[in-house]
Order: sequence, then structure tokens, then C-alpha cells
Amino acid sequence: MMNLIPVAENLWTVSQPFRYLGLEVGTRMTIVRLDSDLILISPIQLQTRDCPTLNALGTVRHLMAPNRSHYLFLNQAQDLFPDAVVWGVEGLAEKRPELKLDALLNQPGRMGDNLDYLPIDGFGALLPRGIALAYETVFCHRPSRSLILTDIAFNFDASYPWVTQLAARVMGTTGLKPSKFEKWGTREKDKVKASIQRVLAWDFDRVIPAHGSIVETDGKAQLKTGFEWFFDEAL
Repeated sequence: MMNLIPVAENLWTVSQPFRYLGLEVGTRMTIVRLDSDLILISPIQLQTRDCPTLNALGTVRHLMAPNRSHYLFLNQAQDLFPDAVVWGVEGLAEKRPELKLDALLNQPGRMGDNLDYLPIDGFGALLPRGIALAYETVFCHRPSRSLILTDIAFNFDASYPWVTQLAARVMGTTGLKPSKFEKWGTREKDKVKASIQRVLAWDFDRVIPAHGSIVETDGKAQLKTGFEWFFDEAL
């Protein structure tokens, strides 16, 4: 059964196991309801048996691939919800031409009155095949004061396997922050800084990462501290 967790009114998460570079890092989908419409941010691996659970919440209208890495299960979600609008980021269509994208998350915007979104310009990562830009978009659910992230920050706390915690310490990800892979791979830190300052101007307290535990309170301060480490300067 789908592990649906209520976070706040009109806001849920679903998590699944996921391994990266041999480490269990988990992955999380966030579900936002606007009126009766559902937005699935970073779809996980969904099955036909999951549809009744989602349909009980509302109608899936939007599927969000919020960066160039979180697309792995997008096709499955499209098959299950063929009438949903599929959103991607810059460069994703070129990377995965088999994906059908209807709209781009390449400008700041708002969905309804309650969900803001913002691309993080210039954010990159040092990956096994070299440096790549993420083109990540972050979201803010205004009523619950929740920031929704994908790969710009992680939070691998004591609930994760010890080997994941050890790797997180080695890579600098103790607390809510990017890793050294992102710090080393980002060449346009001025652009990233401008975007992060806009994010920190939002009114949020909770932070929901795609990988790592949710920060229920004091999330803005923790994210600010994490990016001060990333930039090596105060924000």
C-alpha cells in the first residue's frame, strides 16, 4: 500500500526506498491539493493499485519533474494519469526525448493562490560523468509554510542507515544543506546566491526534501546556515 503521510491541510508526502551510488537515500513525492486538483511533485514509482488512494484526495492534474534527475518514474505517472499536465525543466526534453512535456518550469510562478515556485539558477553538481546543471525548481506551499526541495539540500539524520550517515558526514551533509558534490560542481555561485536569497524571503518554516528527513520547524534558519557553508559567506 502507498505510504501516504499527511503533513498539513492539503499537503501529503509518499516515500520509497531509493539507492544512489550504493547508498540508501530514499526518495519522496510531495502531493499538493489546490481546490480539488492534485499536484504531484517529483513522482515516485506509482502502481495502478495506488490510483484509488490518490483519487480519494482529488484529481491528479499536474505532474512535476522539478530537476533534470527526478524524471525516472515520470512515464509511469503519465500512463496512470494521461490527462495530467506534465511539467519539466530546461534541458530535460533534450536529455530524455521520450518524455512528453507540456510545460516548462523555467520562470518564477504561482499555481492558484497557494503554491509558489522558483527555478534555482546556476546550481550544479559534480556527478560521475562530470559537472551538470540541475535546473532545479523549488516550491513553497504558502498556507502550511512548507518549502519543497528536490536536490539542492539533504537531511540524512539518525533515521537513515549508518553507512548513509557516514557518507553524509564525509560529504558535508550533516544538517539541512547541499553536499560537497554540489559545492564543487557549482560554477555560477552568484546566480545561485540570488535565487537562494529569493527563497529565504519566502515565509516558510517546514522544509520537505526529496532525500532525507523532513524538517518540521526552524527550517528556514537551517537552510540559511547550510547555504552559508555552501557559499562560504553569511547570507
